[in-house]
Amino acid sequence: MTALRRVEPAARVVWPPLALCALLVVTWALVDGFGDVVYKDTAVRLFLTLIIVLGLQIFSGNSGVLSFGHIAFMAIGAYMSALLTIPPDIKKFTYLSMPSWLGSWILPAKLSPLEATLAGAGVATLFALITAAPIVRLAGVEAGIGTLALLIIVYVFDVQTSAITRGTSTQIGVPQTTTFVSVLVWALIFIGVAFAFKQSRRGLRLRASRENVRAAKSVGVRVSVERAVAWVLSGFVVGVAGALYGHYFVTFGPDDFFFNQGFNIVLLTIVMLVVGGMTSVTGAVVGCYFVTVIYEAFRRWEVNGLGDVRPPSGTGNFVLAVVLILTLVLRPNGITGGRELAWPGDWSLDSLRRLKARSGGGDSVAAESAK
Repeated sequence: MTALRRVEPAARVVWPPLALCALLVVTWALVDGFGDVVYKDTAVRLFLTLIIVLGLQIFSGNSGVLSFGHIAFMAIGAYMSALLTIPPDIKKFTYLSMPSWLGSWILPAKLSPLEATLAGAGVATLFALITAAPIVRLAGVEAGIGTLALLIIVYVFDVQTSAITRGTSTQIGVPQTTTFVSVLVWALIFIGVAFAFKQSRRGLRLRASRENVRAAKSVGVRVSVERAVAWVLSGFVVGVAGALYGHYFVTFGPDDFFFNQGFNIVLLTIVMLVVGGMTSVTGAVVGCYFVTVIYEAFRRWEVNGLGDVRPPSGTGNFVLAVVLILTLVLRPNGITGGRELAWPGDWSLDSLRRLKARSGGGDSVAAESAK
């Protein structure tokens, strides 16, 4: 008993990420063992969107600044990774007008999947580093407009710079190297990264600024610096998701990373984070699973119907909007209340009632983390 009491504090710390990782592994095992091609494709999408949501959680969840522009990092990661892995013979006749200063090293390049993923994420990180200075000084509506502007800038660049991105034409020759297992591994890694950052000193200081910016500044927290670190780290995470996305779907274009009528990755990932509870890593995972199940259920109902009943096109998006509104009204802090998964020894009906009663409150960390 004494030994168990000694290890319990450490076990409590690592319990949430380990339990979440176990959920992902169980999902992979069930789908890989019993699911057909459709279920495997849905599971890959689930893990890809989860990586994006985790990137959003690292910045928006800890800073309280909602970003509409993180998919720009995804686009950069996808395009850069594709350019570095497309066979040189295909690039030579596809990118005839590419500027010589780029073509001299991009056209002959043929990186491995891991190298290309890290390279694409690295360029996304560099873009995050360049844009960090103006973005981290914004908050509220201004931050939403500023991050949305970044998304539009990248989208317009992808559309107009046909010599580098092929414009509105889809990419061709991109090797399909992303597998179910590789997406799972990256998702597991980033669950650990997101949780470690949240529990780090920088994460604690950033959460303190989320709760009360003035109080955090009064005790020496450099809010802009802490936000910049989270912004750059999240850029890397979402950049990896973009590279994985590009090498899974193979053919993609600018509309895949912007507002569209189908799989709207921009709004869907934000809904997942908000519905699950943006202030916790658990909320990011729960929101991703919850929204994916609802969205896929109604999308398949639209396509396959149920007996003689088939809802009109767009029903899935309509239901997501209703879910978001109900969540904001009934549980402003999301399904999880913005809290991490509780230690099993603390599970009880009384604790669930207390959690429900406190669901309108936030995760106050200003006092503990501003030091």
